[in-house]
Amino acid sequence: MKEKIFLISKKLQQKFPKFGINKIRELTRLIFEISKKDSIEYQKVIDGIIDKDYEKIKEVLLKQRYPKTYHKTKKENFYLPDFDIGENDKADLSTKKFNPKNIYYTADVINSALYNRIKNLFPKANFCEIESLKKFLKEHKFSTEKYNKRYENLFLVNEKYDFFKRCPCTKGVNCCNYSILNIGFGCLYECSYCFLQGYQNVAGIILPCNLSEFLTRDKIKPVDNKMFFLPRVGSGEFTDSLIFDDVTHFSDDIVKFFKKNKDMSFEFKTKSVNIDNLLKIGGSENIVVSWSVNAKQMIEENEHCTPRLEDRLKAAQKCIKAGYSVGFHFDPVILYDGWHEGYKETIDMIFDFIDAKYIKWISIGSLRMAASLKKVIEVRFPDNKIMDEEFLLSHDGKLRYEEGERVSIYRYLVDLIKQKDKDVVTYLCMERQKISN
Repeated sequence: MKEKIFLISKKLQQKFPKFGINKIRELTRLIFEISKKDSIEYQKVIDGIIDKDYEKIKEVLLKQRYPKTYHKTKKENFYLPDFDIGENDKADLSTKKFNPKNIYYTADVINSALYNRIKNLFPKANFCEIESLKKFLKEHKFSTEKYNKRYENLFLVNEKYDFFKRCPCTKGVNCCNYSILNIGFGCLYECSYCFLQGYQNVAGIILPCNLSEFLTRDKIKPVDNKMFFLPRVGSGEFTDSLIFDDVTHFSDDIVKFFKKNKDMSFEFKTKSVNIDNLLKIGGSENIVVSWSVNAKQMIEENEHCTPRLEDRLKAAQKCIKAGYSVGFHFDPVILYDGWHEGYKETIDMIFDFIDAKYIKWISIGSLRMAASLKKVIEVRFPDNKIMDEEFLLSHDGKLRYEEGERVSIYRYLVDLIKQKDKDVVTYLCMERQKISN
C-alpha cells in the first residue's frame, strides 16, 4: 500500500510538475481510492487524465470516485486526507486468548478482589506497580503498532470519575437517554470499523477494581425514559460487556444489584458468548443481554476474532432460559453488494431462534465514524472494502452514507422487523430527529 501510494504520487509529479504538494496529495488520494474500489491499475487512471487544469481534473476524479453522490452534495463534503502509514500498523487478525504479559497496577488496588483474582489467573505475568495511569501514559509514547499488541498489557486501577455517566450523544441527533456504566476500556476483537482504534490512547486493556463502590442507588441515577418504559443503564461503550467477564466476574455484582432495583433496566452489550457467569447467577426481565448483529458476510469480513452469528443467537437462547431479556443491535449496518439479502437473512435468523416476546428492543444505525478514523482503518485493514463506499462529511463532522441512502436502509430493515412482529421496539441510533421520524 505504501509503495503504491508513493508510485502514484511520483507519476503525478512527473505528469504535472507545476502542481503543488496539496494538489498532488488530493489527486493521489482520489486515484488510489478509484484504483482500489474499481480494481483497475492506477496507471490506467492516470493515463485517462487528459486535462491540465487541476480543478477540472479533480472534478472528473470526484465523479469517478463518488458516482452516486457527486451531484447530491457540496464539494467540501468529500474528505480527502493525506496518508499516514507506519511500518507495522497492520492489525493482527488471529484470535487472541487473553493472557497478558505485563500487568500494571496502582497501589490502591492491591487489596481488591479483582487484583487477587488476576494474580492467581496470570502468575507468570510481569506485575509492575505504577504511580498512576495518567503518569504512565505521559512517559510511554502511544502508536498504532503498540495498539496492535494491546492484549499483552493489562492496567488495574481504581476508577474515580467515569463509572456512571450519560451516553455522549452526538450533538443534533435523537437521544435515547441512555446511561453508561463503564466497566473497562479496550477490547480484544478486531472489528475493522471500531471507533476505539482511533480513540484509544492506551496500548492495553484497562479494568477498574472498585466497581462495587458505584453500584449504589445514590450513584446510579439514570434518566427517565418513556420510550423504553424503564430508565436504561448499560455497559459496552468502551469495551465489550462480557469479553472479560470470566476474568472480572463483574456480571455477578451487576446482576445482583439490578435484580434488587427493578425500577431500572440494565443492558450488557456484547458480541461475546462468554455467558457462563450470567447463566450461573440467573437473570431477571429488567436485565437485558443484547448482541451486536450483522449480515454474515460483514461479520466474516469485518468483525474479526468474534463469535459467529449462530453462536451469538444460541447464547441469546440460553440467556432467555436463565431468566434474562435480550436485545439486538444492527449497528453498524454496512452497505455492500447484496446487503438487502444479507440483512434479511440475519433478521430471519433472529426470529427463528428467538421468541419476539423476550426481545426488549432492536436498534439500527448505519456505519459512521469520526473523519480521522478513515486513515486508521485503511492502515490497520488495508484489504477492507467498507471504505470503498461513498462516505461524506455530515452535519456532525462524521463520515456517513448520504442521507437518502441511510433513510432507505432504515425503512427496509424496520419493515422487515415489523413484518416479524409489529410490537418489537425499534429505534435508530445516532440519527437526527427528521430521519428518526
